[in-house]
Amino acid sequence: EIQTTFLPDVIPAILGWDLDIHWRPARQVGGDFYDLFEFPDGKIGLIMADVADKGMPAALFMVLTRTLIRAAAKDNTSPSEILKQVNDLLVPDSKHGMFVTVLIAVISPVDGSITYANAGHNPPIVHRTDNTQQELMPTGMALGILDKIPIKENTITVNPGDRIIFYTDGVTEAFSMEDEMFGVERLRSTIMTTKDLNANGILRTIEDALSKFLGDAP
Repeated sequence: EIQTTFLPDVIPAILGWDLDIHWRPARQVGGDFYDLFEFPDGKIGLIMADVADKGMPAALFMVLTRTLIRAAAKDNTSPSEILKQVNDLLVPDSKHGMFVTVLIAVISPVDGSITYANAGHNPPIVHRTDNTQQELMPTGMALGILDKIPIKENTITVNPGDRIIFYTDGVTEAFSMEDEMFGVERLRSTIMTTKDLNANGILRTIEDALSKFLGDAP
């Protein structure tokens, strides 16, 4: 209950956009989290992150990371600058080798431009209307390991009908009863089957494919 209070209560209603989220921790609490907030200029900040641990330590580190990101975003709309500021604050408090991968995407609802910085996180998958896919690869290393790390940012444009799927390795590194990993290619193939679905339908399709793959595995 405490952890879920740090997740957004509602998904912003953005004219012309369809957003949905599914969050399922591997244990009762975990280190994966997402966040959504609006900048004064109307742009939307989307955060996807994964603390490299599970259980209560990861959940507490998650809360710390979320708080630092929110604080940094009050003074800055640059994803790379936000991540660099958060990293410099995290490093002194990163005990026992804990670190976090974070992706920040700043979405402009008006023209479809998305400026992002990816600190070691799973690359979001952009699925275009022509059935091609691209991944938003990391632009820097994970946070909480080294001081003063370089983190770049890139900008892409999405057009009507394009979709972007943000995820953590809870999806791709899930193991079946046969000890086989779900993997990125299986995720990409699943997304290819969702061309006519809305955001909720895409997430349900991925969840169904993952549940079928896992079987009785934890």
